[in-house]
Amino acid sequence: MKPSLIQEVGVDPDAAARRLMRIAHNRDGLPELAIGTVLLTNAFLTWLQVAYPRGSFAYRSSWWGMMLGLIPMIGVSPWAIKWMRRRFLIEKVGYVELKPVPRRLLIVVTCIAFAVAAAMAWAVHLRALPPSGWMVAGTGIAWGLLAAYAGRLPRYVVGGVLMAAVGVCLGLSGVSFEMGSLILYGSMGILSLVSGCVVLLHFLRMPDEETD
Repeated sequence: MKPSLIQEVGVDPDAAARRLMRIAHNRDGLPELAIGTVLLTNAFLTWLQVAYPRGSFAYRSSWWGMMLGLIPMIGVSPWAIKWMRRRFLIEKVGYVELKPVPRRLLIVVTCIAFAVAAAMAWAVHLRALPPSGWMVAGTGIAWGLLAAYAGRLPRYVVGGVLMAAVGVCLGLSGVSFEMGSLILYGSMGILSLVSGCVVLLHFLRMPDEETD
């Protein structure tokens, strides 16, 4: 039997399969649209904390929205992406059942979160910069690393680098944690939505035989 192209070039078949699945999962832009929606929702809830005084109904609503709305929204996003594909894009994407999130990815994300939290706590203890600045910078770096590691595609890596850079710049600027978070989540949410829309429009314009 004639060897496949993967076997000819000596590429690990498992690694090649994971890469192809990653490309297939992100080729319609829906994951980026979901991420952008979550980030902009977070930015809106943070804006309520900036625009309204502490103790007001809007300020308290922002905290309840983050706890009771934002977290479930993140959990529902994978299901919403599958529903959108089956409802509107089934003719182009077909039926694909993706594997659960790898355990290694969950471990890496958890380690990154603990490392960032420890670094921020140590920075606050040393008082090298205002605590709010370290928190904003750490948030940008953590989300940037997560985006680059989870996406593994060039546009995700670029987005992750931009988010880390924006977070560091905001941290050094001395803005409050609320205002820094608002700018960080708002700008990155818009970027993710624009990227997702561009990818989706390009995907919809492709002939069906090219999406197989």
